[in-house]
Amino acid sequence: MSSYHIETFGCQMNVADSDMLAGLLEMRGFTRADHSDSANLLVVNTCSVREHAERRARARITEYANRKASRNPRQRLWVIGCMAERLGDRLREHIPGIDRIIGATRVEHLAHDLDALLEELHADTGPREPQAPGVTAFLPVMRGCDNYCSYCVVPFVRGREHSVPSGDVVTRARDLAARGVRELTLLGQNVNSYRDGALDFPDLLTRVHDIESIHRLRFTTSHPKDCTEKLIRTMASLKKVCNHVHLPVQSGSTRVLARMNRRYTREEYRGRIETIRAHMPDADITTDVMVGFPGETEEDFKQTLSLFENVRFTAAFMFAYSDRERTAAASMDGRVAETVKKRRLEELISLQTGITKEHYAAMVGRTVSVLFTRRQDGRDRGWIGQDHGAKRVLVRCDDPLAGTILPVTVSRSSGMTLCAERVSP
Repeated sequence: MSSYHIETFGCQMNVADSDMLAGLLEMRGFTRADHSDSANLLVVNTCSVREHAERRARARITEYANRKASRNPRQRLWVIGCMAERLGDRLREHIPGIDRIIGATRVEHLAHDLDALLEELHADTGPREPQAPGVTAFLPVMRGCDNYCSYCVVPFVRGREHSVPSGDVVTRARDLAARGVRELTLLGQNVNSYRDGALDFPDLLTRVHDIESIHRLRFTTSHPKDCTEKLIRTMASLKKVCNHVHLPVQSGSTRVLARMNRRYTREEYRGRIETIRAHMPDADITTDVMVGFPGETEEDFKQTLSLFENVRFTAAFMFAYSDRERTAAASMDGRVAETVKKRRLEELISLQTGITKEHYAAMVGRTVSVLFTRRQDGRDRGWIGQDHGAKRVLVRCDDPLAGTILPVTVSRSSGMTLCAERVSP
């Protein structure tokens, strides 16, 4: 019987694609290898959004190719995803040990193509049930992107925006629920521009919300220009939809946002935040931001700092800009020195870290509802879960808690994790 090992770099969409591929392989008799050394098939799912992610993926692919050549020439190495789409056969020229390159636009068609791709592995094709998914799962509801932000390679590597038919989404969600998933995250590069005829993303949320065995519902990523009041009102009205909005801002400067082709201003973004606060006062709002975009001045950067001070995000993913091939920003003037990028990023991280710690400290003494997903690494009694927003919670407990939702009282904050005690019955 054949075995596989998948290593994933990048976003939740890549995680969902890896989960899909794992399920397809298992239905064809593959088992998950305990270690990459013992796998018949190695798969590296790659990301091209940032240069750092590509460097890490290249290093791992090279490691696997070299090890394969010296130890196990019959092992097969596939590279899939965004970097595979962007570089194509050029990647194989630099790393000859790669057996197949499957770009991001082909990944979603693997259900139809996989049998032909697997012929050389002589796999046992007898079907069997895939391994059960975890407590939480990602469910892609749309792929691609039509926005063409000037720094972003996604439209080039994942193609134009297209939505999964709502009936297929609901069917897949019911299947995941029947197999033990309790929390679903609906995914899309720009998930809130989902459209299936007259049905929009708030309507889709309502349909998935009605599945009885799904207890929590999340989604990512939203584009501020498509974050409508209807969506926010729908979130507020559906009790299973988590109290968390991830709304990437990218910059606090209207001038820089225009150069990024984000199609909203600083003031419009703040207006979206005010609408969210009006309908969901306690919502966790998280974001993505980059510093050092071409042409960003010190004044532009100060506007980003002031936006963070004003909005007070629960958490943020913060990066320094890096060029991406084929994007408009790669040829823009106004390069920002690496030393300046580093200094700005450190200053922004310091500011946001302090705000995040304040958010977590304010939770001490409060009772929250937590969905527990896994044991804490390296400790037998710790269980990790998430509240109804975006905060991680740790509880010391001997009982198996995976998949359960329990009230807990927060006893202290470690800064990025809430430590809590179970509420006595």
